[in-house]
Amino acid sequence: MDPLYDEETIAAVRALKEDAEALADLIVLNDSREAIDAWKQAVDNRLLPRLMPEFPLVAAICGGGSSGKSTLFNTLVGSSASPTGGRAGINRRILVSLNTVHSHTTGVASALFEPFGCPPRQMTDMEELTTPGDPLLHYGPCLPAGLALLDTPDFDTGAGGSYRNREMAEQSLRAADILIYIFTNANYNNRDNTDFVARMLTAVGTRNCFLVYRAYSGFTDGEILEHAGTVARNLYGDQAQQHVLGVYRTGEDNQVAAGQRPMDIVPVRIGQPGLMTALSRMDPRKVRGELHRSIFNDVVRQGKRFLEAARESREHLSLYLACLRTAQQHRVQDALGHLPMDAVVRRFSEIWQDTDPAHVKIMRNTGRLVEAPVRLLMRAAKWAGGGKSKPKNKPDGGDMAAAMAADLVRAANRLRQAAVDPAVVLHLPEADPATSPLREAVRQLTKKTGATDRRTDSGKVTFEVPLHPALAAIQADLRGQNWSVIVDDMLSRQARLIGLTNSLEAELQRLASEQRSRMTTFDQIRQTFSAMLNIIPATAAVTYVLHTGDPVGAVGIKVKLAGLFGLNDLYALVAIPATAGMKKADLKQLEALLGPVARAWLTHKLTAIEALFEETITGPLLQRGQVLIENSADRIESMSDNLARCGRAMEKTP
Repeated sequence: MDPLYDEETIAAVRALKEDAEALADLIVLNDSREAIDAWKQAVDNRLLPRLMPEFPLVAAICGGGSSGKSTLFNTLVGSSASPTGGRAGINRRILVSLNTVHSHTTGVASALFEPFGCPPRQMTDMEELTTPGDPLLHYGPCLPAGLALLDTPDFDTGAGGSYRNREMAEQSLRAADILIYIFTNANYNNRDNTDFVARMLTAVGTRNCFLVYRAYSGFTDGEILEHAGTVARNLYGDQAQQHVLGVYRTGEDNQVAAGQRPMDIVPVRIGQPGLMTALSRMDPRKVRGELHRSIFNDVVRQGKRFLEAARESREHLSLYLACLRTAQQHRVQDALGHLPMDAVVRRFSEIWQDTDPAHVKIMRNTGRLVEAPVRLLMRAAKWAGGGKSKPKNKPDGGDMAAAMAADLVRAANRLRQAAVDPAVVLHLPEADPATSPLREAVRQLTKKTGATDRRTDSGKVTFEVPLHPALAAIQADLRGQNWSVIVDDMLSRQARLIGLTNSLEAELQRLASEQRSRMTTFDQIRQTFSAMLNIIPATAAVTYVLHTGDPVGAVGIKVKLAGLFGLNDLYALVAIPATAGMKKADLKQLEALLGPVARAWLTHKLTAIEALFEETITGPLLQRGQVLIENSADRIESMSDNLARCGRAMEKTP
């Protein structure tokens, strides 16, 4: 059995078409959409039906004017379906005849009419054939179920080189698997006719034909074969014997010409079956094998191009989403410019002190009594300095809230602009770990998407990735929203954004418990003495700074948040006092303690602000894009698998 016709191959072709159609809808293959639609129609109408066992052999009757085509057609279909007469050029349309069983077979008639570019319409009156128009369909009970017969208009009616039916005749001959060429003594050696038919027979592969000679009864079989041989050579040259399947004769009869009785179609060679018997015995798959392989080959070749286009479109979408997320991460970082760190450190200090052993709590109270004179001196220093001991760049109270609001609005504005612009533009340091993969992805897609990257004089790389067309409608909706209302809503949530949440509280409790579990006996002894002497190790230092609000003599530690949301340059800044009792070891211990606290705090705040930005700005783009990426991945994999199955079938095809 030919592998092209097995169930696995047919299922693969059907799935291939469905995958390509779905991908065109999912990730908007704009440049390929029209080609995919045409390809899908070819698969639906030209290939899939012809791969099914019930698709018939298509035989077209052709010949010059008044050669008896319609009479031969009526004889074979067993009814007067096509008008006949002595005048050339009566019929101006193609008539397609099928067995009535196919009136209930899905897709067969549509596939037969696909080459004519019109849907099948059943003929209601044979007079319709005498006026120009689309081909018509005829159902009858006499034709074998495996045969479709075409009656074609004269291809030589006209004058001065202008043939009024030739274009339609060409359509019918191209659609046929085999031809039945009927000719007379008057035109058997008409080279214009045979040259035209020869072009049709060899246009896509080389199709075989039957020859029917309408001649007077006085012609001998030898004369019939001689004239038929001339026709065969004119059609096929030296390959005539290979491609002419049979030669038949029919007589000249007025009653036959008038349509009063059918033709007698007699085989010329002894032992040759009758014309209808020969047609019925033919295997459509074997006859059209070369033609099907050509169509199949085209389907697979174009399918591979569509698969490549789908992969490129998906990569473009992935790159756009990656750049939009990177832009969002940087804007989230911008929104945290004045986030108050003191609240979380103070709360952690409280949790730490609440979990102190009883003797440590007693000693800490003693330490606070000793510390009172120091506090008075620090306040005096602040008064003497005119209250200017606080950092000028650190807002307080209402100023802090205003600075935070300004950061949030500024970051949100920049993110929204990136989301509604025709392209996402990023400026990344060349040393940033995210730069290299983005640059590689951009370079692979530059020709297809217009994405660009360029190095600036400042040592940064600027990326520009156009919006993926699949997200155009969502971006348009985002652009149409009332932005001022959204900003007001974000500002109304500011207090909740910077506050201590239940999840953060639980995280701080966990961190305190974890830190205590790591304390050695020596650490516990040191904590006992430091609580009494107030030497400012660990949390005592933080408590001191936060309670006095005085950074005089303080230094800062940077807690690096490496890998957090992909940001590699975000630090939590925590001030600690540089007292005489603060040793390098104590500073290191303090950093080890505060690092997890800072990370926990900023992770929660980053998550909260990122969630806010996604809810109000980028969410629809990111969510829809991710769905398209996931769904298209399944379709791309399926299409790749089905193309591989089709390729294996082609390799096995004889």
